[in-house]
Amino acid sequence: MPTVSTYSLAPFKGEFSDEHLLHLLRRTLFGAGQKELGFFANKSLGDCLDILVKQSPAHAIPVQEDSDVPDPEVPMGKTWINAPYEDDLIDNRRGLMLKMWWVGNLLNRDYSLTAKMTLFWHNHFVTEMNAVKDSRYSYRYIALLHKYAIGNAKKLIKAGTSDAAMLVYLNGNTNTKEAPNENYARELLELFTLGKGKESKYTEDDVRAAARVLSGWTDDKEKIQAVFHPELHDTDAKQFSSFFDNHVIKGKTGEEGRKEADELIDMIFGKRETARFVCRNLYRWFVNGGINEQVESNIIEPLADTFIAAEFEVAPVLRQLLGSEHFFDVVFTGCIVKSPVDFLIGAMRQFDMITTHKLYEDRIPYLQFYFYLGDMSMDISNPPSVAGWLAYYQAPKYHQWWANSASLSFRRRLMHNLASKEGVKFNGPYLKFDFVHFVSGFEKPEDADALVENSTRLLLPVKINDAAKNQLKQLLQQGQDTAWSERWNKYKSNPEDKDLRSAVEAPLQSFYKALTDLPEYQLM
Repeated sequence: MPTVSTYSLAPFKGEFSDEHLLHLLRRTLFGAGQKELGFFANKSLGDCLDILVKQSPAHAIPVQEDSDVPDPEVPMGKTWINAPYEDDLIDNRRGLMLKMWWVGNLLNRDYSLTAKMTLFWHNHFVTEMNAVKDSRYSYRYIALLHKYAIGNAKKLIKAGTSDAAMLVYLNGNTNTKEAPNENYARELLELFTLGKGKESKYTEDDVRAAARVLSGWTDDKEKIQAVFHPELHDTDAKQFSSFFDNHVIKGKTGEEGRKEADELIDMIFGKRETARFVCRNLYRWFVNGGINEQVESNIIEPLADTFIAAEFEVAPVLRQLLGSEHFFDVVFTGCIVKSPVDFLIGAMRQFDMITTHKLYEDRIPYLQFYFYLGDMSMDISNPPSVAGWLAYYQAPKYHQWWANSASLSFRRRLMHNLASKEGVKFNGPYLKFDFVHFVSGFEKPEDADALVENSTRLLLPVKINDAAKNQLKQLLQQGQDTAWSERWNKYKSNPEDKDLRSAVEAPLQSFYKALTDLPEYQLM
């Protein structure tokens, strides 16, 4: 845990500068660039938070976009989310389209926290597409996470408990009165709600009782949904331990049996430790991995109070945390290693990306980005376990799990390729950054000093020294004090001239390769 000077959730009262805004946007959006700065410019912190905690609308549904493996039920351009399940090969192709769809949603996110919070819940309330093995189920689960991203956590857990993807993933679809399966009940208590903290004193008998409550659910591939079977449900009373105040869930028969699950979730959310656990995970997601006694007592406890008072709506908690003195403590600026999504999607949002691909040029490259994320150990459809990614729970490294020799080498190579003249080729399209367009958004792009200052301020969360800035500047100047301004002004006088464009593009590529090589670029 860094040395913190402010352990207070009191509203931030200082001047809300561009530096504060950039810190807020780096932590809440995937990529904080000129477009984001322009949108939020001259807004108060309160106005910014209003925008961030507003739920985004539902995304357009995924459609069939690849004819390599024909889908007999789904023509090109039509959706497969309600189509019959065919076979593993076709479902795998649908799965690729779903992953491409999700990456596209991240890249095209609005100015809301919804995209970031959807990924948060994906990490907190985990399913794995490779285990579910039905892309229609996984689509519905992702849509569920999006629906409740900045909504009500208890409603999300209730809906997810009887969701087909979750039933398959944690074997809830095999949990019957004759053959209880405790898998989901255990993870519901241990990872999704109460956690494993010292105050989470539920017992093994509680796990068994919860499993009995949840018996009777299966998934139906024809209906593409969960189905409750009263004849498979345990109708006896379920006794819980003193941790749950010796609560008894009375057995219910017929269709009434499905209501026992809601009563179970209500009982679990009635324990303060559930609010604490969710707030700790939000803190680790947005602020810092380590939670010491001062954070626990001065930050987590009052956040839990807010969470409970709001009947488990997430937005008030986010607003309180992200608008606090503690969040803007200078020690938290640039103290977290970017996740692969923050790194790659953030770069795509910050820099302009161009593609030579013509067919489906707005979507096909997204599949490449999905594979890149997997290469950096963040397959966004398949967390490594039901506990999520190590960076968000595994002490003492936390976010440092993202940084190792292999991942950093891949990040550097990827950025260099995207910053090169040729770009990156994948399945047809060539992808590259358009730095000429990017710097055109800066004030005085012809001024090398201003360009260095604006670029480092925007792209690096912590300041670098004058010597490092001068080294970057030399890549623009190429050994001549006026070379950059002369090249830029000539280009601007005739922007259609390919030679003049190349004369500014080449030093910009060298400049941004060097800038993104800096350790500071890996931080947020």
